[in-house]
Amino acid sequence: MNTNEKTVYEQLIRLIAFKNEHEEELKAVPLLWLMLEDAVAYYSRLVLLLQEEDKSSKILTIKKENSFNDLIGEAANVEGMLSSYGNYKHFIPFQNIEDCKKTDLNRARDEDVIINVQNMVTVIKDAPAERVEAGVSDERLAALEGKIATAQDNLYGPKEFRLQQHDVGVRIEKELNGFKALLNNSIKPNLQSNFADSKPELYAAFLNAIHIDALHKKTKVLTGSFKNEQGEPVSDVWIKLDDEKAVKRGGKKGLFYFYNVPPGQHTLVFSKKSYNEEKRVFMLEADHTMNFDIVFTLKEVVVESDADA
Repeated sequence: MNTNEKTVYEQLIRLIAFKNEHEEELKAVPLLWLMLEDAVAYYSRLVLLLQEEDKSSKILTIKKENSFNDLIGEAANVEGMLSSYGNYKHFIPFQNIEDCKKTDLNRARDEDVIINVQNMVTVIKDAPAERVEAGVSDERLAALEGKIATAQDNLYGPKEFRLQQHDVGVRIEKELNGFKALLNNSIKPNLQSNFADSKPELYAAFLNAIHIDALHKKTKVLTGSFKNEQGEPVSDVWIKLDDEKAVKRGGKKGLFYFYNVPPGQHTLVFSKKSYNEEKRVFMLEADHTMNFDIVFTLKEVVVESDADA
């Protein structure tokens, strides 16, 4: 999703949190509740589409990594054979091949890996007799060129993947546009008519939930601290928020925070070597900040006795 689409998606999430928080009052208007249920349906379909998009991206990433590992391994072997021949025979073209050793290729960007190996192939083709004498057969050269082509396809996305991603993107856009129309043309005027005068606080909460500028305000939503049983700060704690990659937080003062966490149920897992793992499952409401003061307890060290041994 692009930035605008992400904004609308966040709007949808915040609207659903508003719906859940004020369910009793909103259900008093059956037509409005039906509209809000339609918004939930949009969310459910979008979740499935985003999972499909993410799954295909992960598959391509794995394919890309595997193809580049194959290319780097084969290119490094060929470079070794050529440079060995060049050094032994004093054949300068093979001595001057650059940036194709395994360490060089592993450090290079994906695009540069392909360029470097293609340059080596050009040198090889300019000296066919020496290439064969060095041990690089026609079959091996063809295999190397095939690995280059595979890596290129996976780097820029094969046609099938691009078409699939485009199709998913079009479907995501359609769902988001449908939700925007529902929100602006139906939900918003209905809420205004029913609650702007009779329950201004409820209507204000709704406007705050869908307020776009508020979505991009960088605010600390989850905060907290780490201490041991003696009340001393604990630093460098690994924190995992939901399914995201674990990150290290907590400096000398043992404090941590997360920005712009969407409303809904979340899980925080805190881990630190030598301490017991701590886990918190919580429901975050829209426009709320939550604080967690984590007290780590040392893991019990089990010492085997001679009798146990």
